[in-house]
Amino acid sequence: MTFSPIGATTPRFVGIDIGGTKVRAIVADAECRRLADATEPTSQDVLAQVRRLVVELGEGAAAAVGIGVPGTVDPLSGIVSKVPNVAALDGLPLARQLALEFGIPVAVENDLIAAALAELQVGGHGDSMVAVIAAGTGIGLGLVYRGELVRGARGAAGEIADIPLDGGGVLEDRLSIRGLIAGYRRAGGPVDHGVPEILARAERHDPAAFAAVDEYARMLAFAVRTVVAVVDPARVVLTGGLGSSDLVVGRLRLHLDESMSRRVTASELGADSPAHGAMLLALNAVSSPVPVATSSTIT
Repeated sequence: MTFSPIGATTPRFVGIDIGGTKVRAIVADAECRRLADATEPTSQDVLAQVRRLVVELGEGAAAAVGIGVPGTVDPLSGIVSKVPNVAALDGLPLARQLALEFGIPVAVENDLIAAALAELQVGGHGDSMVAVIAAGTGIGLGLVYRGELVRGARGAAGEIADIPLDGGGVLEDRLSIRGLIAGYRRAGGPVDHGVPEILARAERHDPAAFAAVDEYARMLAFAVRTVVAVVDPARVVLTGGLGSSDLVVGRLRLHLDESMSRRVTASELGADSPAHGAMLLALNAVSSPVPVATSSTIT
């Protein structure tokens, strides 16, 4: 956890990205200057964890909170659903609940919608259609069209994790941490190695690790081609713990033709884009005449 020397009386906008394996928080002032940040493993009691982070990082001056969740947020009810990696959030009106507890605006969006907001406002992407693909614990998609976030009728736009695959299963079975590890074990890798070790071994051209990463990149290329075929974005931005890996991105490009590869770029914010976008949700909840998360924000 890191802090800036700016005093606690400065109004603070707390952005929290809740992931399946970690929670990332970024706090900024009204000028988007970062005041604090923290990264923690996702707790089984993730609601208590979020409450504590708001109190600790807000330092008594939290003006608003933005939260990115790895699931859908109904535009009308604000109910969070389809969160298999953080099941404790399922069925909760998270924004309303926390807003009532803290007495400040709280905005909740899908983490990839939050990431798309970050790319739109600070990523330098002026294209009319931008697709943000996050590859990490799972796989997800956020879309921006002509400056507007695309949520869908029930908040489920971009749920590419559910795309069915030939032979059974869905895309997230392959494009996830567990998918990469399973591929490594199928290739003969030791059962006790996690993602950092697999990536490090792949860099050294260990056969099992390299084969697993290349297969992961091939499936990620399939996801990119699918998104391009369906929505035709001018730019595809990659983020997430695996999507920000130079090795993964390099192998991905080898599985795309040249014209498709030119559409793909790594996020300037890296794996921080969902947390940064959550912080922008908090800012917008207070400063925007029409908040980005209108249906999920209580003022």
